[in-house]
Amino acid sequence: MKFFLYADHLNPVQLKRRAPEHRFLYLATLADHTIKFCRWSSQWRCGLASIVPSPGEKVWGGVFEVTDEDLKLMDEFEQDVPQGAYRHLQVTVLNEAGSKELVTTYAANPIGKFKAKDHYLDWVMKGLTQWKLPQEAVQQWESYRPR
Repeated sequence: MKFFLYADHLNPVQLKRRAPEHRFLYLATLADHTIKFCRWSSQWRCGLASIVPSPGEKVWGGVFEVTDEDLKLMDEFEQDVPQGAYRHLQVTVLNEAGSKELVTTYAANPIGKFKAKDHYLDWVMKGLTQWKLPQEAVQQWESYRPR
């Protein structure tokens, strides 16, 4: 299954743990969406990222091939959030060549507005670096830092 991963899912340590058989396919953007921190993480003690519709904005990530076994592990979220906190969603992403493709991703069932913390954002940044996301993506994530 082709899965669009973003935020902490891109961190190589987390990705290897949650989707050991993953295969990177390409970088992509999800148009007309942005990142919001609408779920609480007991592990991180801060808000967790999710995508939400937002006309004119975009979310950077990567499309990966994941196995059924990977998907089971990913859906458990290491018991960090309650079952059903995130759902699978079909979205159309744009790859680097400009082609559109229908893939699956995660979106939260929001429960509130939370702030991200530096240690969580540092974890996300490791994933952005690993997959060589553009500076635009890095700057977007830097803008979420607490001030």
